[in-house]
Amino acid sequence: MVSVFDISPELDISEELPDMLALLPGWRRQKALSYRFDRDRFLCAKAYLMLEDMLRTEYRIQHCPEFSYGSNGKPYFKELPGIHFNLSHCHKGVACAISDMPVGIDIEEIQFDEPVAARVFNADEYARIKECASPAEKFTELWTTKESYLKLTGQGICMDLKNVIADAHDVHFETVINSKAGYVYTECH
Repeated sequence: MVSVFDISPELDISEELPDMLALLPGWRRQKALSYRFDRDRFLCAKAYLMLEDMLRTEYRIQHCPEFSYGSNGKPYFKELPGIHFNLSHCHKGVACAISDMPVGIDIEEIQFDEPVAARVFNADEYARIKECASPAEKFTELWTTKESYLKLTGQGICMDLKNVIADAHDVHFETVINSKAGYVYTECH
């Protein structure tokens, strides 16, 4: 299951943030407050609250347990080994995925960055970006596909990004392009 929250330009983060922080357990509030900017604090809090809501809805779990972290920083529930989740956020949205199998999700603002494209995409991917009617959307789609896979596996951003998807066997990707809200997200499971 995936939940996505669109961040509209009209959203008054400074008004919403205090109430959101009050809903967080101490360990997550501390994490949110460790960010320098209110926007990042909001994104951190919103992702957690979305996860907590999904746990209630899907598993009837009232309180989200504290996260444990894998060797590359992937969060997991030590107390709930059968429930997998992943969180992601950007300035345009927040995404949360929860499943009974490993899952990765990435959400990014639609953009095109030529130097990054040349460095992280293989020749076929790069050609698909350049030939596409919307290079920014294709760039972001391919980026979220790579990152969601790396988050699924718990590897995080690795050195050989050009061949990440070539190594992705027996996985399923679901991508949503929300041009109106300005983001793309991909779930991998």
